[in-house]
Amino acid sequence: MYDLKRLNLELHKREVIVIYYALTYRSWSDDRQAETGQLEHVSVTRDELFMRKLVDATLMKNKLWAHLSNECEDLRDHAIYVTAYDSQMPADYGTAIADAALAMCKMSSMYSAEYMLWNGKAFQELELAESSSYTMELAERLLDHYMVRNGTTYEFVYSVLDGDRRKVLFFMKEVDL
Repeated sequence: MYDLKRLNLELHKREVIVIYYALTYRSWSDDRQAETGQLEHVSVTRDELFMRKLVDATLMKNKLWAHLSNECEDLRDHAIYVTAYDSQMPADYGTAIADAALAMCKMSSMYSAEYMLWNGKAFQELELAESSSYTMELAERLLDHYMVRNGTTYEFVYSVLDGDRRKVLFFMKEVDL
């Protein structure tokens, strides 16, 4: 059996190679059926790339952009096509999602989740204890349609990445299944 100090030392000595991927956010015009420019270019890890491609929208420079599609060129250059959120917002919650996403101000050093619960009129922050905030765990959560906590079932209705604050906002409502 390994001694804990020895195991920590062995893990500390291991070299870790991190590969970064080029990701570009490109604005798209449905009217023109054409790309209208590049909004942002970032280098991200594979886990972060996966997470960024799974959200429904991204908050960049205090503006909300709805995701339309993703692509990869030559297995290395990734792109997310976006449009102004106003033109693609979900019918039932559109304005409330934008209001809540733009009102948030908590920052984080690592990506973490924030849960926003629909109260019938607006989304309000729901405090849930988090075990971890690894990007791959957030990506896995983005693949779920429902979450059950303490016997209560929540349906995820929308998700927003706020890269500046390093947050993934999960917009949800309570449901009876």
